[in-house]
Amino acid sequence: KNGLTPGTSYRASSRTWCNPAGGRYKASAWTPFIFWTQPTTIRLEGGNTAITNLDVYPNPSRDIFNVTFETLEKQDLEISIVNLLGEVILRDKKTEFLGEYTKEFDLNTYPKGVYLLEIETNDDVVNKKLILQ
Repeated sequence: KNGLTPGTSYRASSRTWCNPAGGRYKASAWTPFIFWTQPTTIRLEGGNTAITNLDVYPNPSRDIFNVTFETLEKQDLEISIVNLLGEVILRDKKTEFLGEYTKEFDLNTYPKGVYLLEIETNDDVVNKKLILQ
């Protein structure tokens, strides 16, 4: 969703309109509410950055997503792949990480659709949309 205000707390619920097996589908029920506070800053490019040179490829993909980025300061990282219901399906944690991060995430066993790459640092959260075809 666009237009969210940094520092504001939100709650959301969703209902799918797509059948994971293909075709049209309307779910009979809404998901439980999820709650979050929108990050106040995302330091991705320029100045004193925490994460630089973020690249995800290929995107869209049929199975494998390669994720690369650099950190310019030592920090704890949590790199997650999240479905649109907010469920974490893959996670990689790093403690006091500094330097270049490179990892291959295999989504071959997951349904086609849109996922989010979420990189949580000591101060920020960076999200990138992934399309699995």
